[in-house]
Amino acid sequence: MAPLKPISFSQWPWHHWMDVHPDETAIRCDRQNISWQQLCSDIDGVEFDPTLSNSSLVAILSENHYDTLVQMLAAWQQGFATLMLNPAFSASARCEIFERVGIEGFIDPSSDLLNDARNDSLNQPAFSTCFRQPSLPSTSRATGYDPQRCLTLTLTSGSSGSPKAVTHSADNHLASATGLFSLMPFESTDCWLLSLPLFHISGLAIVWRWLAKGATLKVADTSGDNLINALNGATHASLVPTQLTRLVEAAKPTSLHSVLLGGAVIPQALVDRAEQQGIGCWCGYGMTEMASTITAKRANGAFSVGATLPFRQLMLSDQDEVWVKGETLSAGYMVDRALVPLAQDWFQTKDKGSWASERNDLMIIGRLDNMFICGGENVQPETVERLLGRFEGISQLFIVPLADTRWGYIPVALVEGDTDTEAFLTWSKTRVPAYQCPKAVFPLPSHLLSGGIKISRQALSEWLHEQIHSLRNTSESN
Repeated sequence: MAPLKPISFSQWPWHHWMDVHPDETAIRCDRQNISWQQLCSDIDGVEFDPTLSNSSLVAILSENHYDTLVQMLAAWQQGFATLMLNPAFSASARCEIFERVGIEGFIDPSSDLLNDARNDSLNQPAFSTCFRQPSLPSTSRATGYDPQRCLTLTLTSGSSGSPKAVTHSADNHLASATGLFSLMPFESTDCWLLSLPLFHISGLAIVWRWLAKGATLKVADTSGDNLINALNGATHASLVPTQLTRLVEAAKPTSLHSVLLGGAVIPQALVDRAEQQGIGCWCGYGMTEMASTITAKRANGAFSVGATLPFRQLMLSDQDEVWVKGETLSAGYMVDRALVPLAQDWFQTKDKGSWASERNDLMIIGRLDNMFICGGENVQPETVERLLGRFEGISQLFIVPLADTRWGYIPVALVEGDTDTEAFLTWSKTRVPAYQCPKAVFPLPSHLLSGGIKISRQALSEWLHEQIHSLRNTSESN
């Protein structure tokens, strides 16, 4: 058997698929199916500020809309590297990121509404720019396809400091997609819902899986209860546990048969319910620097994240830290328009891991920098979450450290789900040692559930401290 090779192209993927099947559906929107020929026409018709050079870095306000997708693809085609920007960022946060990365142009596809006829027909994407004028000469807008050129800048979660802009090329993204296909089938006749934001590496990965196969991409409103309607016609989706919970509690769309899960500890009871409804579930482990998924497996209830996918390599250091490298690994971070290479041959993830009974099956214990000390004992929050998240009614659970004068830190549980708090605390004492047992339970704040793929532990900690401070002030005033 010939060795597996990453999918590759000799021209921009959308032009390749236009040549292969121009009239096939490339994108399915709520109102209209868009062919590869129409998509290419829309991309080719986009004009950018002529003062930008073909090597400029541009930020695009990231909404999962057709217009935004066209802007992103057009920017790549015209030589720009794009940073998809979380709309929740404040103006000051945007400016800080732009300065640090070296962004020269900012694109907000929704700020210049076109007339109703154009919007209804989707013949042209809406487009508006707000540029900081660089002192660079105007050049030709068209650039050839270079699979090794930096195309995307993706911000890390920023859990340990300011977020970094991770660079990736088409080769990186296509190697990531091809490796996943070796485990989770996806064909040209399938349709993947763009269910995750483009400002996250998991959202970009969906785009590259679609481009790799010349399949169909579904673009629709996936917020809240709209997710169920958005899944109509989709065969594949990338979901987080909260979204999968909504799905299994509603009538499953008949088309959907494959889901890639990520973003948090995944309750097996939830996976079992999905499988009973005919939804095959895969789960794994990934990160921004490695262009999304690194290991994966069919979700089976075992405490592991699967085997390393093709085109990735993984090892554990002497301290059991997960180290990775391969064809999906970023070349480095973009700082002030200059590439800062990753320091080592192997990328040190700061995740602690171990091997399951089989050497190729990885278990992630947790983030090395998440561990805290309670009464002289090490507490790894992710380990406690996996054990206690099995309690009936819990869909998500986070263990957050709270400073304590006697113990150093004590664990507090933030819970999503319909749960009897007293029963949960009593049950917890029978499942984990006293130093790991939550000393209090709070509901998981709903406003943090919609912030992206991963819920920020720093944001959870800040929210908890605000709640404790407020309760203490109320108690003192009484």
